[in-house]
Amino acid sequence: PCVPSFRHWIGPRLHVFEDKSKFNYLSGSAAIGHVRYSTAGAASSLANVQPFLAGYRFGQLAVAHWRQPRQLLLLRARLEDSGSIFNTSSDTEVVLHLIANSKSRPLVSRIVEACESLQGAYSLLFLTENKLFAVRDPHGFRPLVLGRLRRPGRAVVLASETCALDLIEADYEREVNPGEVIVVDGRDMSLTTLCLMPPKPRKACIFEHIYFALPNSVVFGRAVYSSRFSFGATLAEESPVPSADVVIPVPDSGFYAALGFASHSGVPFQQGLIRSHYVGRTFIQPEQNIRDLAVRLKLAR
Repeated sequence: PCVPSFRHWIGPRLHVFEDKSKFNYLSGSAAIGHVRYSTAGAASSLANVQPFLAGYRFGQLAVAHWRQPRQLLLLRARLEDSGSIFNTSSDTEVVLHLIANSKSRPLVSRIVEACESLQGAYSLLFLTENKLFAVRDPHGFRPLVLGRLRRPGRAVVLASETCALDLIEADYEREVNPGEVIVVDGRDMSLTTLCLMPPKPRKACIFEHIYFALPNSVVFGRAVYSSRFSFGATLAEESPVPSADVVIPVPDSGFYAALGFASHSGVPFQQGLIRSHYVGRTFIQPEQNIRDLAVRLKLAR
């Protein structure tokens, strides 16, 4: 009954589930997912597709990982020197090795010990046979939210944006606090929370409100739509262009900032670029010539 969703991005030309009917044959009561391109390692390699499932001395453990702690390459080199063998070039596999090498008990203690070795921005989901663990970095760089399905059983859902909860008819409950570990018991949907490490200064990523997040999400306690509209209004106040004829947005992330600029300045808002909604995000393509082609397909004057 634990069904976490992890980020809303699905890159262009990426079709992970060509045959949706295969979902009917999946068994089990819990799942984690990941739909973002890999944070390190070859994004086109199937070996780097998350979530990862590993077996070690205490059973099986699956992990989905958002963002790249900045020192994982050093940790990987240290683990390789001590005899660890890696099957992928993804940074996420380092976290699994840190947990497997830990001598702490129980699993939540091993997870905490592994995360204490990490620095920078990260959110992590771990899944075992009967428990789900969610971890957010102590600074709270990236969003991670908790909700429950409205259906009987009130299954727990964790996602990187509130809009994911809306899609599956789940009720938003709260943010996962910076430095918090949430343990979900699959038997009764009970929650246990622990402090990963002492509180640190809040350092939320402003780019979530500028670009990453969808406008219908609430991120860091503020509606993304409102943030982008206010950015445009503030820009109109600080850098007015009284001689301008029109305000034209660059879709889609610039749309609401342009609305704010036009509203605050009195300059008419007009669509100058038409976006094709059949083309996904272009910046994550592996080569520049492919990105250039994708932009030409996506935007027209």
